[in-house]
Amino acid sequence: MRRLIAYGIVLLILIVPWWALSASGTVAPLTLPPLPSVGSALRSLLASAGDWLPDVALTVWRALAGFGIAAIAGVPLGVALGRSRLLGRAYEPLLGTLAAVPLVVLYPVLAATLGIGTWSKVVLGGLYAFFPIVIGTTRAVAQTDPGLVTAMRAMGAGRGRLAWTVVVPSALPGMVSGLRAGLGLALVTVIAAEFIAGDAGVGYRLAAAGQGYRSADLFAWVALAVVLTVLVNAAFTVFASLLERSVRR
Repeated sequence: MRRLIAYGIVLLILIVPWWALSASGTVAPLTLPPLPSVGSALRSLLASAGDWLPDVALTVWRALAGFGIAAIAGVPLGVALGRSRLLGRAYEPLLGTLAAVPLVVLYPVLAATLGIGTWSKVVLGGLYAFFPIVIGTTRAVAQTDPGLVTAMRAMGAGRGRLAWTVVVPSALPGMVSGLRAGLGLALVTVIAAEFIAGDAGVGYRLAAAGQGYRSADLFAWVALAVVLTVLVNAAFTVFASLLERSVRR
């Protein structure tokens, strides 16, 4: 209940100034369309869902593909760096530095080599998702209780059993946080890449509305993109909960 109240307060903080600015004419409708216009555009958008659902599905697929590639590469690397104090100290600062680089500047290179279609966007989304995944996994694994590791080794546990019974369950919350951040970045990055250069997807629809000076449609697509992000995050929350239950059994 408190969460719903908090969401309602945030919504009011956004809507009330919007309504006041648009109703008073302080901001031009082209810049900030009135709420009724956005509502009408959103209703029209929902009524024609069959026209744009393929774009949403394409964007989600691209984001999941990039996220999957990043997870496959980032989780094992993070476990290796976290288990080795020497490697962790050597490479974690480098990863943190690279994570701060605006990798979107690489998109023209990716588009030139992979084309402006799906794979340039998948690779860019994967690059952005990779760093929070590997950094989160590295830090989570490094914080594993050394006493538990020593006890399991004393009982004759090998590396595989040690990793599955001690390291992974202990590090799972931190790993899930890194994966969640990576998935969010992959989705946002794919939408941004579609906005920059694309012929389909949510970002392309946003760009088309903006370039056509259809402000109400643009804000309707922004609302749809926000809802899509929330739904993807909710689906990941369910997946993470099931994963934690299966690992800790």
